[in-house]
Amino acid sequence: MLRAERCPRLPFLIRSTAMTGARYVRIKRFAELTGYTEKAVYRKIADGVWIHGREYRRAPDGSLCIDLEGFQKWVENGQAPASSR
Repeated sequence: MLRAERCPRLPFLIRSTAMTGARYVRIKRFAELTGYTEKAVYRKIADGVWIHGREYRRAPDGSLCIDLEGFQKWVENGQAPASSR
């Protein structure tokens, strides 16, 4: 299965990123854009599927911000975790 098939909203996400110019979004907005639940995002971070500095960062105020470019690369090139839930 192609990675883009796992995120059918990826073309929309790419367009919306280009239109807004925002590279980083908070988790709530990321969930709205992609259809991933907030819980799924926190789980990917906690399980080490997403790496700090690659798919997400912490803002100076401590907020978690998802890197939309990092997410796009993960969808296109990433590997599925060894164990499935």
